[in-house]
Amino acid sequence: MEFYEKREARMVNLFGWIALIGSLAGITTVFFIQAKYPTFIAMFSIFTATTVLILNYKGYYEAATYLFVFTTNVSVFVIVQQYETNVGNYLYYFPLIFCVALVHNPTKANANKRTLILLGMIATSFLAAWIFDIDSLKNTTVSEADNKALMVYNNCVTFFITIMLVYLVVKLINRQNDEALGLLKKQQESQVIIAQSLKEKETLLAEIQHRVKNNLAIITGLLNLQAEKAPCDVSKNLMIESSNRVMSISMVHERLYKKDNLSKINFKTYLSELIAEIVRSLPTKTNPIEIQEELEFIEMELTRAVPIGLIINEAVTNSLKHAFNDTVDKPIIKIKMQIIYDKVHISFADNGRGYSNIDKRKDTSLGLSLIESLADQIDADVAFRTENGAVLHLSFQG
Repeated sequence: MEFYEKREARMVNLFGWIALIGSLAGITTVFFIQAKYPTFIAMFSIFTATTVLILNYKGYYEAATYLFVFTTNVSVFVIVQQYETNVGNYLYYFPLIFCVALVHNPTKANANKRTLILLGMIATSFLAAWIFDIDSLKNTTVSEADNKALMVYNNCVTFFITIMLVYLVVKLINRQNDEALGLLKKQQESQVIIAQSLKEKETLLAEIQHRVKNNLAIITGLLNLQAEKAPCDVSKNLMIESSNRVMSISMVHERLYKKDNLSKINFKTYLSELIAEIVRSLPTKTNPIEIQEELEFIEMELTRAVPIGLIINEAVTNSLKHAFNDTVDKPIIKIKMQIIYDKVHISFADNGRGYSNIDKRKDTSLGLSLIESLADQIDADVAFRTENGAVLHLSFQG
């Protein structure tokens, strides 16, 4: 049972026992008044209170609640009719407190509606007691002296029942508070265990990233070693290009390993360092290449960082191999990354000779085919064009 259901069940039990005991206590009025005792309503209250306790015990909490409120108001109405109005109207505070303060369950979808229904029962019974005067329910044997005695007696009973009620309700609230604190303590302990488990998994994941980075670094080193022993420049350049591809992946894992957040990396810094490493690794016969960067800060997850890193690697490699010659006095590579609305846009451009016959180049160039394939993996749009050099534009959902 959830907290409010448990509270409601306990309150119904508590008030059911009070109604039962109160009805039995009411029978004691036969010892000091001469009027005929209303046996029917006393037995009705005893029977309904017992039924409420049984329903609650069997788990029919909703039925027990409605039955208790309804039968209590019927009993109070009959009592008010039997005696003078001021003798019994005080009893209405009993179900009123019960409905308003104790059985309202804010977690239920119809909580307010149910509370209004219960209050409607009370209001109907209370107004009916003032409006209607049913002679058949009158206890005509009650004298003026009996009414005075009943007033004193009921005030005394009310006083002691109120004390008992306050004591029991406070005790019940304290018990529920202890249970709530115990539940909170268990939740806190569970959170500590979860936090420890999460820390262990983060440590394990960081270790995995570190090992992947080291393994990729070994592969990069082997490719570089093989490049140094290549029999010709073509073979050497192929080895270097393969090495750079592996390096671009390795750098992603290295950045993840060094971060507290093991799911995303600072892609701005990654791109800047990646381009610098590629330019440094590939030999060129041109003048020194100027790198112009205009990069917004973006954090990117692993599943996108690796393909985009490979795309940039291919673009830079393509420019270094084919874009520049001796006629270009000041080789420039420009890269721009920005977020426009909900999309990430990456533009790569050089001031070289541009793409010649792009469709044919895609069929023959591994780099351009690889760029398109990688773009498809992340659902990105890619475009190649020549505008004072080669331009590659990549856009994808941020």
